[in-house]
Amino acid sequence: MSLHSILQNFMNRGPEVSTLSIVMLSDGIYLSKVDPESGLEVASFHELTDNNWDFVLSSALKEHQCQNLNATVTLGSHLYQSYQIDKPAIPKEEWPVALPFLLKDLITERVNEIVADGIELADSNKIQAYVVSKRFVEQLKQVLTHRSVKLLNIAPEDEVWAHTRPEVPAFILLHRSQNSDFRIGAFVNQSSVFQRTVRGVESPITGEFTSSLQIDALALELQRSMDYLSAQLKQVQINKLFICCDDENTEELREALQERLNVMVEPLLLSNVTQKSGEVLIYEAYQLGQKGVNLYPEHLKPKKDIFNLNIVAASWAAMLLIMMVIYSIYNYNNHQLDEQITITNRQATELTNEVAALNKKLAAHKPSPAKLAAVERLREDVKTKQESLKVISSFDSQLQVGYSGIMSGLSSIDRSDISLTNIDIKNGKMNIQGLAKSPEVIPSWVQQFKNEMNLVGRTFESLSIGRDENNVVIFSLRSKSGDED
Repeated sequence: MSLHSILQNFMNRGPEVSTLSIVMLSDGIYLSKVDPESGLEVASFHELTDNNWDFVLSSALKEHQCQNLNATVTLGSHLYQSYQIDKPAIPKEEWPVALPFLLKDLITERVNEIVADGIELADSNKIQAYVVSKRFVEQLKQVLTHRSVKLLNIAPEDEVWAHTRPEVPAFILLHRSQNSDFRIGAFVNQSSVFQRTVRGVESPITGEFTSSLQIDALALELQRSMDYLSAQLKQVQINKLFICCDDENTEELREALQERLNVMVEPLLLSNVTQKSGEVLIYEAYQLGQKGVNLYPEHLKPKKDIFNLNIVAASWAAMLLIMMVIYSIYNYNNHQLDEQITITNRQATELTNEVAALNKKLAAHKPSPAKLAAVERLREDVKTKQESLKVISSFDSQLQVGYSGIMSGLSSIDRSDISLTNIDIKNGKMNIQGLAKSPEVIPSWVQQFKNEMNLVGRTFESLSIGRDENNVVIFSLRSKSGDED
């Protein structure tokens, strides 16, 4: 997307809404303003004489004080031409520019003298193209601009008629405005597929001017049109005919055509209120908005001065203001940082001076040799005392055990075949000497140590057995060093 397109989208933030609906038919101009609260106002009619539509339109706008409004204009069939051509193989957005060149062999005007647009036909590879004089469009825009009215859209009446009965997918419409001929239009899926002007039938043909010959001629033209449509639109069945004709008795005309045709004939309007064709188009064009065909393309609309002097000056002023604000913010922040740096530097200087003073004091503060020797002596003294305490602690733990438990345990395993003569307990070691009836009883007696709490776990490193001079068995047990009860 180009920069120009981006700026255009920025400037045009949303679609403009129509506040004035204008219909230009052969009998006159219909005009209706849009009230923001009540909607579309009642249409006013301004008759045309001597083809002075520009004067009549300007006078109507002045009379109804139409200023600063957005207008949509609907053109009668006498102001444009329509053609069916093959669908061009180009994007639809480019049709308004390309169609004048594609239609140059079908029109008498030069390519640069016309404005064209089109719409695709349903179930077909063709489009319905509409052509209007560029001079007429420029003149219309000039009249509206002179009255401070902005032109938004120009639509042909055939495309507006196509949306009058959206609930019916396909129908034929017989319509006529004052001072014009009868017209036959066929519409499929809200698109115009056929238009024809009936020549030779003079209106009115009902009421006091009833003429069977005129009605027969009109019915014949309708039947020919339906036969043609049946041959051309084989996939579409059209079985309804609506009528909307000014200066005619709608019910009388409906009954007369119903007798002569084999389709259902109904009034176009569902209400009983009588309305002229222009009033119907005013309302339907308002409902349609800017959808569909637009004979006022973008390249004819006045270009907006995106970069005019006022906008450029305002932009520079805004940029200057923003730059000044940014400069002020940065200047304030720099000032704050300069003050903070000054304070930090002052604190760093003070701390440096303090460190230097402390280093001087530290260098001056040296311990004397006498104090160092005294410290060393104290350390040795503390070490010696700690070792003494350790020995004392170990000696105390051994004394705390006592001998009563051991003696009680030995007495508990007293036997008649064992007699103890000497018990020596010192530094956790226990040595025993005694007499035995026989050598075999000594091991069994030692095994009984494990049944006594004060004797269990004691081991002996030597056992000696012998006999004395009286041939009595003697024994000696020596425990291992470190055994404790």
